[in-house]
Amino acid sequence: MNIQTQLCTFKTADNERLHGLLFTPPGELSDLALVFIHGVAMNFYLPPLAIFGQELAQRRSHCFVINTRGHDWIARVGNLTKFGGSAYEKLEDCLLDFDGALNHLEKKGYRRFVLVGHSLGAIKSIIYQGTRQRADVVSVVSCSAPKQFYSERVSRQPAFRETIEKAETMLAEGRGEELLSIAVGATPGIFSARTHLDKYGRDDRNDCRPYAKRVGCPLLAIVGSAEPKFFHEYAQELVAAAGTNSTYKLVDGGNHFYNRHTTEIVEIIHEWLERLLPDKSTV
Repeated sequence: MNIQTQLCTFKTADNERLHGLLFTPPGELSDLALVFIHGVAMNFYLPPLAIFGQELAQRRSHCFVINTRGHDWIARVGNLTKFGGSAYEKLEDCLLDFDGALNHLEKKGYRRFVLVGHSLGAIKSIIYQGTRQRADVVSVVSCSAPKQFYSERVSRQPAFRETIEKAETMLAEGRGEELLSIAVGATPGIFSARTHLDKYGRDDRNDCRPYAKRVGCPLLAIVGSAEPKFFHEYAQELVAAAGTNSTYKLVDGGNHFYNRHTTEIVEIIHEWLERLLPDKSTV
């Protein structure tokens, strides 16, 4: 099937301009759209989410793969007046980013949504729905949500406490916008001291288990077997918190980005939608 691809621009309530790709099957009308949300420093055109969107559109789903304002490590924001990106975003920014994306889709006639987040995007998706509790969000799909909040990280990474203390000192000295080089998994990353505290500080604000209890819709949690054990534990905890009709799926051999396993992930999501929403083509 030759799917249609549209580059879209949407605005948030605080006037940030964001972008995404809308993949649709030609001639297939639907009131349901899947919204894909990237992880730390990723964006709408990088795998795995762009591939997921294309492949699911081949299976007759309408898919919107978006940027949040945390796309890439550093980006231009504020109508090109300041720096943004993952290095500078706040976790609560995701509420406005998701609102903007769903409002854009509503203007196109969509009335039901499935949030599909990868890594930090999974955390944002659960936090968003657990906060907004939208009746039109009919499911959340969490792909490899990381157990990266402060109390958990210091138990695995003793040096993490020192990094947080350094960021706290910088913020107290009025240096909150200065950048720190910080490992993100096995790769290097950069965060302003303010953003690092916002995302990973002592208040554990990115632990999405309390939000999972309030999503009000079925949650599908997917993890690769090659990921560290805490990913598997967290996925099962999120499913238990979300409750009725929620499901945990383990992809044998899959790593965090599902290299060479994207077809399996797509099939898991497709089967989930077929079982959960047999009327997904309703208009």
